[in-house]
Amino acid sequence: MSTYVFGDIQGCFDELQSLLHQTAYDETKDQLWFVGDLVNRGKKNLETVNFIMSQGNAITVLGNHDLHFLAVATGCHKPTSKDTFSDLLESSNLPEIIDWLRYRPLIHHDQHSGFTLVHAGIPPIWDLGSSLLRAREVESILQGDHYRSFLQEMYGDDPDHWNDRLTGMARLRMITNYFTRMRFCTTNGKLALTYKALERPDGFSPWFELPRPAGQELHILFGHWAALEGVTQNESAIALDTGCVWGRYLTAFRLEDGQYFTTPSVTSQQ
Repeated sequence: MSTYVFGDIQGCFDELQSLLHQTAYDETKDQLWFVGDLVNRGKKNLETVNFIMSQGNAITVLGNHDLHFLAVATGCHKPTSKDTFSDLLESSNLPEIIDWLRYRPLIHHDQHSGFTLVHAGIPPIWDLGSSLLRAREVESILQGDHYRSFLQEMYGDDPDHWNDRLTGMARLRMITNYFTRMRFCTTNGKLALTYKALERPDGFSPWFELPRPAGQELHILFGHWAALEGVTQNESAIALDTGCVWGRYLTAFRLEDGQYFTTPSVTSQQ
């Protein structure tokens, strides 16, 4: 059995299928993990989601684009001019897709391999136990009766740092932004969410360069930051978003031996 971890698909279904063929994926014995952002910006969102839903043991964490899609699909937010998931919105299976996504976690930790899967990252102020507990706060809302209220109010950059006394939507938004939008951070957990490239703002560092709580080294698989092009210079933080939807390539990582697999974007070959 092999476990293949894929970077942000974002509707790049053809490249996903090409990479599965390259890895010789066997759905009867292998497992697929996805770092989130299954949809948006690409063209084949419905095919992507239908395929992943059909893989019974696939593990997917939520990304910011997945959450945005949920907000639009449930009438909690208007689509933007850049959104490309009309194929999902027009699907007869939309209610099933919404419910499936609502029940995806923000973090997945595998005790056997020691790897932790998350979309954007884990802030340096939290250990694994704290991260799982705080992710569960958001997950319980998404999976409950009041998820629409959360989807309406999750947008925004405020607050920009963690405080144990945060409550309500401020607390939930902060947790969500850490796990699905974080790039640059400070040692005390302050975020600079408007910076998306590689030039760091003063006083901030990429989250994976900052020291973690004493005695805990996490092996984190993440996506979200295409500008990194898969390079972190940190063996404990494996970046898998290599910008397929932007014309670069799609990447997968095999847990068992650390081998990478890549396939060029169809866009880059046109």
